[in-house]
Amino acid sequence: MNAPATPATLGLPASHAAGSWALCVATCDRGDILRDCVRHALASSLPPAEIVIVDASENWQDNRAAITALVSGQAACPLRYEPARRRSLTVQRNQAVALACADVLFMIDDDALLHPDTAARIMGFYRDDREGRLAAISCRNTNREDWPQAAGTPKDFSPAAALLDDGPGPSPRGINLALRRLLMIEAEQRFVGYDPAERRWQGTAALPAGLFRVRHIPGFALTLRRRVALAEPFDEGLVGSCIAEDLDASYRFGRHGLLAIAADAPIHHLEAAAGRGKRRINTALALLNVAYFIRRNSSRQGRDLCRYGWWYLRMALAELPKDLAGRRWHLPQLRGALLAGRHLPALLRQPAAALPGWYPEFQLRLISGARRPGQPPTKPDTPDAGVKRQNFPEEIQ
Repeated sequence: MNAPATPATLGLPASHAAGSWALCVATCDRGDILRDCVRHALASSLPPAEIVIVDASENWQDNRAAITALVSGQAACPLRYEPARRRSLTVQRNQAVALACADVLFMIDDDALLHPDTAARIMGFYRDDREGRLAAISCRNTNREDWPQAAGTPKDFSPAAALLDDGPGPSPRGINLALRRLLMIEAEQRFVGYDPAERRWQGTAALPAGLFRVRHIPGFALTLRRRVALAEPFDEGLVGSCIAEDLDASYRFGRHGLLAIAADAPIHHLEAAAGRGKRRINTALALLNVAYFIRRNSSRQGRDLCRYGWWYLRMALAELPKDLAGRRWHLPQLRGALLAGRHLPALLRQPAAALPGWYPEFQLRLISGARRPGQPPTKPDTPDAGVKRQNFPEEIQ
């Protein structure tokens, strides 16, 4: 692997690099949309000082050639394009952090498109933050149709959201509130924190106009200071689609400063909803991964695992109405929650020190359909560890 970039190797003066931003993207088998992502970044009113891409595709050389041609006219924007050390979203993110040298990293997904003014607006907040209180800032997910108005409310086309739309008839307030609590669970409610209060950042919580405090930042919209990313690496114990890796990482970013969302910094996320064949396994991993984070990081295991137990019951109960709202009559999400419950005892029995070796293998067996260590998968073509956005087998007994 190449040595990490420095201001000198990038041809940038140190003073410029300290106030610059880098586009850092982890990608796999998404060459076409990756080009759109890079094209939008280059069209920013404040272009990136460097672009770092870590590609887990088998044809990464072809993708690199296409991106090199796209960036070739931007003399002030060096490109670092490297093959992935391992096909894993979290591993690729950490690799990109090591390769970059800009002060602020835009670690957005390969299917996320920046509004032309978003980078300048977000960098304005970072540059005005002379005390370094801002650890990470989220872009705001906004459809491109809303871009002429700068920033709009993200649209939700899910069947669950359709149930909550205001209709012509009466809608009891209590029923509507209950549906929202069950069907539209917010990010901070999909995670169980594990830090004691003294480990959280204790500074002033005041934010400038245009920023609003959040507890978590979705990976497709993430920007953060590189020093924070180095202090809190993404958890490489996750494989598959690395579900909830952004919840865990951004939670730990909160040890070093404020997390905020910039209301006037649009980004358009193109990723489609999870396919039918992924829902059961993805639901199970979403619940199991949170338990893994607690087992690996909590210094108060008894207390936090009790909190997790109540959280798991609530999340599992919420899967049934979500399945019904989406007209998924085979109930894949509810079955996924029950699958997670069957495997929780094995995870909780593992000593924290053994988790980094045990949990990746466990996830691969769950994804591939194998029932025991060393057993071949029930279906062929088992994906490599950490392949991003693969159609994994749905069934496991």
